[in-house]
Amino acid sequence: MPIEGVKQIDKFNCTLYIIETLSEEFKQIIRGQLQGIWSGFAMADSLPEFFSYTNTLESFLERYNTKSDNTKKGMIGELLAHILLNHSDNNLTSLSILKNKEEKSIKKGFDIIYCEIDNDKLWYSEVKSGKSETGREDSNTYNEILLKRAKKGISEMINERRNSLWESALIDVDLMIKEGDGKLNLKKILSKDSPVLKTEHKKNVILISSLYHNICDCINENNQVVFHDNTKLEGVFNDIKVISIQKNTFEAVGDFLSNEALLS
Repeated sequence: MPIEGVKQIDKFNCTLYIIETLSEEFKQIIRGQLQGIWSGFAMADSLPEFFSYTNTLESFLERYNTKSDNTKKGMIGELLAHILLNHSDNNLTSLSILKNKEEKSIKKGFDIIYCEIDNDKLWYSEVKSGKSETGREDSNTYNEILLKRAKKGISEMINERRNSLWESALIDVDLMIKEGDGKLNLKKILSKDSPVLKTEHKKNVILISSLYHNICDCINENNQVVFHDNTKLEGVFNDIKVISIQKNTFEAVGDFLSNEALLS
């Protein structure tokens, strides 16, 4: 589903989102999704007053405003990934919340786990965000740096075979999915993919980059495809999707949320 101000290019198993403007339509999507993304859609629906938009903004900004620019870039990058993939017609259901449950920090463990509902296929995602601080790397070069970081991060996490990562993910399913939407089945699918029940550790992954470079220097979708194909040939993962998001700055999203909090 197209969003005003967002250019979407799909090619093979790759998707490129170019956020040209933070349009009113995009802002409305953020307003509609924020509580569910932050605290879990099932939880937000069950306690709408407690998990109100105003309270969610306060909770998000309480963490966001105290962080370094690098951490802020990561938080906005993950938020954009949640929003864009949730809104896309991709047959993927998110099983993960954005908020860290244990402390007022960034989320630990898998960034977002998705289930492809038609075939019960799980996808583990890693989001890496940033920009070239020296200005020496163009958009394609730095986007590949981010995708390589995502590949390394998710590979290390899978290879650790820490069952606690799946235990945390199962808690997220409780927060995200209502009973009537197949919660128990999704929890069973996820638990059966955990190290304690599955010795084969090759996973399906979604490698996500959120690049804050001027969109005049736009990512080339063909470069995404080359990265995808080269990664596939390495044989580390079972199946791969590559998602890249490009926006001029991360500050515009943070400023929008801060203004929303003032108006709430």
